[in-house]
Amino acid sequence: MDTIKLIYFSGCPNYVAVKKLLLNLGCDFEEINQSKLPEKHPLKCYTSPAILKNGELIIGEKMDSIAGGCTIQLPSEEDFARSLKR
Repeated sequence: MDTIKLIYFSGCPNYVAVKKLLLNLGCDFEEINQSKLPEKHPLKCYTSPAILKNGELIIGEKMDSIAGGCTIQLPSEEDFARSLKR
């Protein structure tokens, strides 16, 4: 079974849209709020929202710091579904 993680920060403007994509596709996923993670936690180094499938980045970017950032361009539901099936 695949492990899917939705990583986001509080107030992320694209969080709800990505969560809806996951729900519409019937995915089981874990939500991880970066705002509640310890300061140096490795999952703080992703843009928000980010999707990891079995540790592979599907949506978003990995950054060199924990400064935060937004995932601006979101895939269509069709493109997202293809990415998750890889």
